[in-house]
Amino acid sequence: ADFEDVELKMDSADGEKVNFPPLPWLGARIKWHVLEKDGSKVIANRLDNVLFQRTMNFFGHVDEKDYTLSADVMTDGNRRIMSSIGLVNQRYLITLVGNSQILEVSSNYERVNQSVKFKIKPNTWYSLTTQVKRNADGTGTVFAKAWPRGEDQPADWSITVPVKYCHPHGAPGVFAFSPQSQKRVYIDNIKLEATK
Repeated sequence: ADFEDVELKMDSADGEKVNFPPLPWLGARIKWHVLEKDGSKVIANRLDNVLFQRTMNFFGHVDEKDYTLSADVMTDGNRRIMSSIGLVNQRYLITLVGNSQILEVSSNYERVNQSVKFKIKPNTWYSLTTQVKRNADGTGTVFAKAWPRGEDQPADWSITVPVKYCHPHGAPGVFAFSPQSQKRVYIDNIKLEATK
């Protein structure tokens, strides 16, 4: 989804031209806006309600599996404060954590939490792609890679996380965390494909 067909026909509290995310994104209207950023229409988390400084939205069926989920992502901020932005693939959260300068894979249910260092600059677009591979014995691996948008995609995964019990399925989704409802995040060019 690149949101280019969304007509920006409303005004936000800050006077920006905005509209709601797609209707199938249940509950997203109070958490996200479609707006224009860097000459393109994107989704951005809303900062007008501190209750939604941490938000997650799903846009697929709960039984989906064996997919590659990718998007372009960016956070507002400066070198002292940035937000976290990520994708949900088969119940695993893959996040660029700006303040910690890491790419993280986590799952509360499994208590999985591993990360690698990754330099994140504010107001800079990154491409993020994720996969989950489940083996016949129930084990599996979560894969993710991130790189500056416009550069060649790296051949190797940035992080590879083996899990003892891999979730068999789960809806794709997006995630944002803006501490103290500061520093918005942006997502564009969401792509969901069957893993080859």
